Amino acid sequence: MSIKIDPADKWFSLYIRERDNWTCKRCGHKYDRDVPNQLQNSHFYGRANESTRFDPENCDSLCYGCHNYWENTNHEEYREFKIKQLGKKRFDLLTLRRSQHKRKDRKMEAIIWREAYRQLCKEKGVEPRK
Repeated sequence: MSIKIDPADKWFSLYIRERDNWTCKRCGHKYDRDVPNQLQNSHFYGRANESTRFDPENCDSLCYGCHNYWENTNHEEYREFKIKQLGKKRFDLLTLRRSQHKRKDRKMEAIIWREAYRQLCKEKGVEPRK
């Protein structure tokens, strides 16, 4: 089963990977930003949770192997990483946000994250992807 990627997902994923300097947050391997499929946007709380789907604190850049490991083999290690990354208070707030209702508005999310991605690229002095 393939994952359906809409424009909001595309722009948000590019934003996360650019934010993380095209580097896997688990193994530290740096990937070529011109080959975006080598690095994935991992959601700690899955994409089905609309309230945290587009929350940067919920996401990390991971290579395929590390993404698969944390999602399917050792999610507790991912949880420990997130607590260390965010601190206990921010992690607890992320967990609280996960259970809150958020109206689905993909058109607006696409606009927000396309602009955030372009602004981040401008700040970093790199050319944004199309």
